[in-house]
Amino acid sequence: MSDYFHALNRRPNIAVFVRAPQQTLRTPYPVRRLAPGEMPAEYARLRDKLMVAAHDRPLRTLVFAGCEGGEGCTRVTREFAEALASSGLNMLLVDADLRTSDLTAGVATSGPDLTEIVAERGTLTGVEWGNGRLAVISSPACHQDKERFFRAPEFATWLEDQRQGHDYVLLDAPPLLRHAEGILVSRLCDGVVIVVQAEATRRESLVRAREQLERAEANIVGVVLNRARDHVPAFLRPYISTE
Repeated sequence: MSDYFHALNRRPNIAVFVRAPQQTLRTPYPVRRLAPGEMPAEYARLRDKLMVAAHDRPLRTLVFAGCEGGEGCTRVTREFAEALASSGLNMLLVDADLRTSDLTAGVATSGPDLTEIVAERGTLTGVEWGNGRLAVISSPACHQDKERFFRAPEFATWLEDQRQGHDYVLLDAPPLLRHAEGILVSRLCDGVVIVVQAEATRRESLVRAREQLERAEANIVGVVLNRARDHVPAFLRPYISTE
């Protein structure tokens, strides 16, 4: 068992330990959108584990955030939203990082950004994606007071409206250890999923991120281990038991 799981298993209600689909590392990372109807097995397992972790309260608003940045959180969040939409759900994907536009740069969305939609208490109907629908809200080019925006009651009210109007609302947040916005958004949502990068994210960073979320009384529902590599040669895998 890795150090990641040792660090997090001390809290028994954290139930989601899922590897994201294996990715080939390049610089810069290529943008690849899942085709409508595509549901990688890893995201199907993540969906199932989130349903188990929900217990009596549905996890309809979820924050995805890395620890220090560079873990691939944006890609995981976008692909998970696309996979859920393909399965027939009404999905809302929100770029909650007001410092960058990484999420919507690969999606090429148009229309009002997050601050404009919140000010108008509006929503997006989205487009057909597989058997469901997917709406993507971009972040503004710049915002003077990011923490105040997420602390404002208008944002909390808007988020609750979206929770009632969609099957799931996924928020791509900035790194937890670099900016306060990820913690602020996590307090308003049903759960937070920490994204870590295999062989890169430090154990100390993961523990600090968990402690900050716990102090904020955010509900940590699990961890996604991204960019994991299988070190077993392909010709040996059929002979290794997975039981």
